[in-house]
Amino acid sequence: MTPDVPASPGAGKNDKSAQQHLYRLNPTPRQGYELVLTLQDAPGPFKKMGWSALYQAKGCNYVVNDFAGVRGEPEHTVELPFTERPDGSFAATVYLDAMLDEDYYGNGVCQWQMVGVGAGVMATGAPVESSFRASLQPDQVLAEKPVQLYFLKRYYPMSESGGVASLGSLTRERYLERDRGHLFSMTLTPGKVQP
Repeated sequence: MTPDVPASPGAGKNDKSAQQHLYRLNPTPRQGYELVLTLQDAPGPFKKMGWSALYQAKGCNYVVNDFAGVRGEPEHTVELPFTERPDGSFAATVYLDAMLDEDYYGNGVCQWQMVGVGAGVMATGAPVESSFRASLQPDQVLAEKPVQLYFLKRYYPMSESGGVASLGSLTRERYLERDRGHLFSMTLTPGKVQP
């Protein structure tokens, strides 16, 4: 029989979820980009949509486990409000400098960087449905050029085995030839917002 070992007194405050309350949004972001999402040949309506951006502070770390000396790097997801436009497309604004750079742990200023941004859509949002996700890396946002991703229509609203998370493909050729005529696309077009 193994004796009970008490948990590290700092374990609760050091876990990843406990870090989220520390991180603050930049009150005056200036590096904004509008992202426009266009759907083409959609297999049906998408009634559930969500946009988000992921930020990380590389090289800035905190203790995850005092006993083991495990460290983690801060990351934070920002949900983005979006609007539907008259032409049926959707738009959201992301800020590269959305997170506030400051000394969160007493070890120097944490420098945040956006590592990805995108949108996900589902037929109604039911857990068994497939989700289709289009995302951009920072260099793609800065390039301000449309990025088109292709998805299999047969996964809508779900595949035969249930819901899948589909990230799409940049080319039709990634799919089997028999499927290439049964695709829909999601295009994300970034554009700089003037401060």
